[in-house]
Amino acid sequence: LPSLSNIRMYTQQFFGVWPCLWQLKVAKTILKGDKDVICIAGTGMGKTLTFWMPLLFRENGMQIVVTPLNLLGKENTQLLQTQVQAISAFDYRVIVISPEQVMKPDGGFEKLLKNSLFVTWIISIVIDEAHCLTDWGEFQLEYKELGWLCYVLPHSVPLLVTSAMIMKKTLHDLTQLLHMSPSRTVVVCWSSDRPNIKIGVQKIKYALSSYTDLAFLIPAGFKVDDLPLPKFLIFFDNIPDSISAACALCHCLPCELTNKIKWFNSEMSTSFKEAELEKLTSGETWGLCTMTSFGMGMDVLDISLVIQWRVTCKLAALWQCFGQAVRDKQLTGTALLFAEKEYFDDERVAKVARKAKQTTTCKWTAKEAEL
Repeated sequence: LPSLSNIRMYTQQFFGVWPCLWQLKVAKTILKGDKDVICIAGTGMGKTLTFWMPLLFRENGMQIVVTPLNLLGKENTQLLQTQVQAISAFDYRVIVISPEQVMKPDGGFEKLLKNSLFVTWIISIVIDEAHCLTDWGEFQLEYKELGWLCYVLPHSVPLLVTSAMIMKKTLHDLTQLLHMSPSRTVVVCWSSDRPNIKIGVQKIKYALSSYTDLAFLIPAGFKVDDLPLPKFLIFFDNIPDSISAACALCHCLPCELTNKIKWFNSEMSTSFKEAELEKLTSGETWGLCTMTSFGMGMDVLDISLVIQWRVTCKLAALWQCFGQAVRDKQLTGTALLFAEKEYFDDERVAKVARKAKQTTTCKWTAKEAEL
């Protein structure tokens, strides 16, 4: 078993990254193989590196990553079937698979796990975005069945369960769902604080359906030859709102630039999403109106501004969204929550005052009627 210093040295040599102590502890525990690991660290803090570090010390080993990646679309559902032979021949050292394919009855992955030689090559099974187990309805049903793995895998194959934020109740629920024993589980928790992101809250002043509050993103009188807008993401809780908002923002741009702001969701084809992600990364696209699941598997380093539209998401999902801002720690960015009026104290006080005034007016009207 390599020491922490050896793991750090080889990681730096191979990946060009100087790993933190928490990353070293995760890798060493996985290599030891006698305990499962729950790793909680903020978006962009380096959880993914812990997936690959153990590969440096197990020449005949592979990592299986279960993730609801945004780009693992319907077009890829047949890929596992066509690659089973190559996988079973150990042509790959990393297998990235969706929870749907893991749980497919009599599917290719189930057959692989029944191959004793194949199982000896598995270093660990990584369950990424673990909050999907209990928090996010879009992937919840597929993830909830992953507890089946504990009945198939030997104890020598640990689980590495990761998320940017897991609330206390979610932590309890996922250990129950995955049948993780407290005596065989190590929890590694690193701060989700991102000091390079300024966080703010804005009151939605105009009609929700008008999206006028988002018009500040495009300066008045914006021209074709003006400097490009800083990259931004706006998160919505449903697809129709994201489309409507993108259309509203495009109306603020010159006709030649309306392709710079788009909507992006899971119903689009994988090829389209791959192309649009590349355009956002290169700067050809300036902004996307999207859903919370955008953050799964995405790694755009220079998003200057992230907005959550309305107070409709859970705290873990909000932090997942905010974490998409400036993943490059050398940059600074902003994350804004646009909240409905009723969540602000001044609006509540004004509402109480209006109600009291109405009550008083009604009483005077009643007295005048009696006279």
